[in-house]
Amino acid sequence: MDIISRAKWGARAPRSRSTVSWSQRREFIVHYSEGPTTQSVRSIQDFHMDGRGWADIGYNFLVDVSGRIYEGRGWLVVGAHAPDHNTSGIGVCMIGRDGDSTAAAKRSIRWLYDEAVRRAGRNLAKLGHRDVYATSCPGNELYAWVRAGMPADVGDDDMPEYVSVGMGEAQDFPPNTWVTIDWGREYSDGGRHHGDGGGPSFVVGPARYAFTANVRVEGLAAGTELQARAIEHPESGGSAAAGPLAEYVASNGATFVHYNVAADTVPDGHRVRFQVMHFGAETARITSGTAKAFAWPT
Repeated sequence: MDIISRAKWGARAPRSRSTVSWSQRREFIVHYSEGPTTQSVRSIQDFHMDGRGWADIGYNFLVDVSGRIYEGRGWLVVGAHAPDHNTSGIGVCMIGRDGDSTAAAKRSIRWLYDEAVRRAGRNLAKLGHRDVYATSCPGNELYAWVRAGMPADVGDDDMPEYVSVGMGEAQDFPPNTWVTIDWGREYSDGGRHHGDGGGPSFVVGPARYAFTANVRVEGLAAGTELQARAIEHPESGGSAAAGPLAEYVASNGATFVHYNVAADTVPDGHRVRFQVMHFGAETARITSGTAKAFAWPT
């Protein structure tokens, strides 16, 4: 597997660092970030350095729900993840909360353990953070997997692909016109539904899917009616199929539109997009938004 280097995720330089030898490494300690799966590694580093006053990000490595591995302090730098075990233990953090772990994340954590064993020339103790410190980390679900020996044969049965995107910039919102939200930021897309290049689509057919979308609208008079919908847009020719329609009413100040599709299917050659419309008199602005989707390719 490839490890995303500090340079590639935009790491700050550490204030200081201390190194250890492989002879001092005896433990492999699994953590979770206890934050959303959309957390960036840089935001975790900023919190550790600015919020806690540490010299660098606390973990040696981090793994996201798509299975991507990020270099933290690295193999032989003393971490800041478990008191009294930062020299003896390699700390690996899954980005997410209890229940967020995926087969891809577990496979990557296991790969890091196997690589650590190869480099050390001996087995390391497989531990959860709670084994060495009074904490709920790494959550019950991930801890159960650690206690089971971190089995490498994690199944993918009905395991969805996760997509998390956000708006890169504000969009004009003229009245009486369906506006398709453009997702210029990509936080997670292991199945390449978003295509790593921005744009409005975030699930590619054929697939079963579920998603939520949230946008912030400014500039509407209170009482203005709005609608939102999903569409399944054909890749070439033909007309788009519209999904469930939801209705909203603008409030004083900013209006927040929350839209949810619990379950649907998109056919081959189509892509899921999200649209909103309002029935006011003036052009408003969609200032921010996010969408999160699970997709089960069929």
